[in-house]
Amino acid sequence: MQQVTIERTALRVSRVGFGTASMHHLLRAAQRRGLLETAFDTGITHFDTSPYYAYGLAETDLGRFIQHRRDAVTVTSKVGMYSPGWTPLGGLGVWGRKAAGRIVSSLAAPRRDWTVARARTSLDQSLKRLRTDYLDLLLLHEPAPERLQADDFLAWLQDEQTAGRIRYWGLAGESSKYCLWLEKDHPIAQVTQTHDSLDTRQGDPVLDAARSLQFTYGYLAAARQSDGDIAAHDVMQRALKRNDTGCVLVSTRRAERIPELAVAAK
Repeated sequence: MQQVTIERTALRVSRVGFGTASMHHLLRAAQRRGLLETAFDTGITHFDTSPYYAYGLAETDLGRFIQHRRDAVTVTSKVGMYSPGWTPLGGLGVWGRKAAGRIVSSLAAPRRDWTVARARTSLDQSLKRLRTDYLDLLLLHEPAPERLQADDFLAWLQDEQTAGRIRYWGLAGESSKYCLWLEKDHPIAQVTQTHDSLDTRQGDPVLDAARSLQFTYGYLAAARQSDGDIAAHDVMQRALKRNDTGCVLVSTRRAERIPELAVAAK
């Protein structure tokens, strides 16, 4: 697997990263661990998670997996988007909570909180679930510029970096939502993780700000919607060409698909 150094950082990551947002569809912990093991065995060493993914279960699963591999992997988690109340136990509990959310949306919808106090607590909880004392990257999860005091958040992030609890920080979501920070080259946008596709090219605001694409995601889902017969390997090759200096995140619940996706970056 090719490795790259992310622009504006000394962070070295695999060209393909693994996203944990959909792992909860596998109800057994052994299945979810098998997915992570397959990703790692194919050369993927960057893993992306969030306290909102499976209401904390994704971080817990990833933490169990990396606890004896911490020096061999890089990990991203996030703040700003949180579980709606109590956290269900296990994959079946998460699945049931999400199923109930289709009937009563408030049971599954994320809670958004852009206070530094909530972010600090969330980081504490994420580190505990991930069984680590630092994150390689902490991202603001779909930030709302009108609700977030960027300078206050930046001061907190810098404090956490000085304390050694995070290495780098940045923004995650639709780049069109935070393009003003990009245009102003605000330091809170040190790293960007942006939704993108080969056709709609939602990541263009990053390029328009004279920045490289650092972390991108969404290519496979977009390709399935536009052309269900397109080969995943071909999509990955084109995605890696578009994001030619960063990391392309993939997410799947089928372990047999991971080698097909990873080989595009070898």
